[in-house]
Amino acid sequence: MKAVYIGAGTDIRPIEHFKEIKLFYYIDGKPNSKFDILQSETIIENELNNFPKRNFISELDYNMTNIGLALINVYGNLRVYSNNDQMVYYYTNSAIPENYEYLKNKIQNFDTLIVMGHDPDSIFLDTTSKKIHFIGNQSTVYANSEFENDNSIIYKMHNSDLKSKFHKFTFLSKCNRIHDFDSWDKFHNFYKKKKEEDYSSIFEI
Repeated sequence: MKAVYIGAGTDIRPIEHFKEIKLFYYIDGKPNSKFDILQSETIIENELNNFPKRNFISELDYNMTNIGLALINVYGNLRVYSNNDQMVYYYTNSAIPENYEYLKNKIQNFDTLIVMGHDPDSIFLDTTSKKIHFIGNQSTVYANSEFENDNSIIYKMHNSDLKSKFHKFTFLSKCNRIHDFDSWDKFHNFYKKKKEEDYSSIFEI
């Protein structure tokens, strides 16, 4: 299995909890910026600080090492980690769609998409003809609300036939329980239920 995770940060949970996935492609605009490239350029033009995350690389290396993945190579913005069973290709200082042309051949024919904490632009779906396994988590918003990008994955899940490209939907809860669904609607209904539980727990005495 080959997974793509855009806006991955230093999140190692998918590697830990989905051992069947042997190849991960992580992509993130950090450490140069907490934002994607276009947002970062806009902030710089407005003479604001784009908040580079200076400790990002050391935190990333620490997290990977902590789960047994050693850093085996560095090629510019690409960091390669492996434990001889799973491998992670991490493209730092990179974003979709800005670096799509460079990255499209790297991630082609992926079969798993991780959407956690960031709603990526859907342009990269053109790189695969396979039915995709969608993995989300309890800390991410999957609601059909206002979106800055109407080409994003979550927006299109709600407002187009994009969900037909997927065959399985997995929800990773806060306690690391895995829940599998065969449709976006079932996944989304479960997400709403968990959000309601989270909201109710705030007011419990």
